[in-house]
Formats: sequence, structure tokens, C-alpha cells
Amino acid sequence: MTDPRNIFPDPKFLPRVKSMLKLDFYRLFRSPIFYIMLAIAAIIPAMVLAMGGLENPNSDSPAFKVDNAWELISTKGSAFAVNGFAGFATIDMVFIFAGILMSIFVAHDYSSGFIKNIFTVHSKKEDYAISKTAIGVFSGICMIGTYFLGTVLAGAIMGKSFDVSAGGLIFCLLSKMFMMIVFCSLYLAIAVFFKDKLWMTIIATMLLGMMFYPVAIFANLESTILTFIMSILGSLMLGAVFFFVTHLFLRKRDLA
Repeated sequence: MTDPRNIFPDPKFLPRVKSMLKLDFYRLFRSPIFYIMLAIAAIIPAMVLAMGGLENPNSDSPAFKVDNAWELISTKGSAFAVNGFAGFATIDMVFIFAGILMSIFVAHDYSSGFIKNIFTVHSKKEDYAISKTAIGVFSGICMIGTYFLGTVLAGAIMGKSFDVSAGGLIFCLLSKMFMMIVFCSLYLAIAVFFKDKLWMTIIATMLLGMMFYPVAIFANLESTILTFIMSILGSLMLGAVFFFVTHLFLRKRDLA
């Protein structure tokens, strides 16, 4: 039988990560902002559909039109070429919300001095990065879930079409769930860099999140299993890069 110590040179690695995860999830589930973000994600589809019915002051046609409820999840083909603003008002907004949630958590760790206590008592910096990334990915996936439920409910109430390729929709959602790894790893690096400066972290999160928007729209309603596989591989590679950057910031920058 393989000795676990050959896989994890530090025998305390798994217990430390488990302890850090337990602490972070406890804090997450007791944090009102987590449930507020879930509620916002659920409400956004109805808001987008309502905006779609508003008149365009420059013409007699609506500002934008959403005929199919699944257009609130993503679009067919490039989001930059479909339905104007509707191409951006999709589930990809959830990536930004996940970043804001992580920003709040990390900024609180620094402003309260809790991060010093974490590293002094039992955890190492890589444990912190792993745990915070996991919290971000979990929260983001939960937001995808509530956004999806909000889309179904809003679309049904407003009588929108639900005609779509089931495979394309499933692979689209699964791909976006894995893409949370990329975005949350990026947002964590930003949050650690700015430390307790929450407002700067949020601004940087939104700006860089928009810059990485093409990564999110790679998965759309025409997604296939190949899209899903490429999303997994790309997410793991980019996530590893941003994880290294986060660890570098934690090592080189003062925790104060």
C-alpha cells in the first residue's frame, strides 16, 4: 500500500487544510452577505427580463429583446454579437459577485488582524489560499444555482420560450462551474494584494473581471463535451498560475 507520506511530504498538510476549510465554511454559512449574494443572483434574471420590455428612447423598439429564457444563461455563439446588452446580461455576472464576496472575506481577515492569528496558530499560507479559493468556488457555484432557478421561474412567469439543446445547456453550466476556479483564483490574488483596502479590491475585481469576460463566454448554449473538457483543463492551468501569484503575495507582502 502506498504510504500517504510519499504523496504529502508534510503529514500535517491535510489536517491543516481540513481545519482551515471547516473554519471558513463555518464563517461563510453564518455570514449574511453570502445569502444576500444568492438572493441577488436569483433576482437578476427577472430584472433583466423586465428591462427587456422597456422602450428605447431612440426608437420604437425595446432596448433589447429576450425571447428565450435560456438567453439569460448565455447566448448562442459570441455574446458580443448577440442582442446587444442582453449578450452581457447573463449568468456570467455571477463571476463578479463571487469576487466581491471573496474580497469582503479577505479584507475582513486583514482589517481584523485575524489573518495573523491564522498563520500563527495552525495554518500555512498555501492552506489559506486553498481554503479561500474553495470558498469562492463553492459560493460561485451556489450563485449559479440560484441564478438558474431564478431564470426558470422568471421565464415561466413571463411566458418565455425554453427551447434549447439540453446537451448545450448542461455543458454550458458545467463549464461555467469549473471556470469559477479561474476567476476565484484571480480574485483571491487581487484581494491579497490590496489586503484590507476593500474598495480598491472591489474596483480591481470588477475591472479585471471584465477583462477576463471572454473566458466566461467561451461556454455558451452551443457548448459540447469538448467545450467542457477544454474548460476543465484551462481552468486548472490558469487557476494554478493565479494560485502561485497569491502564494507569492502572501510570502512577500507584510500581513499587517
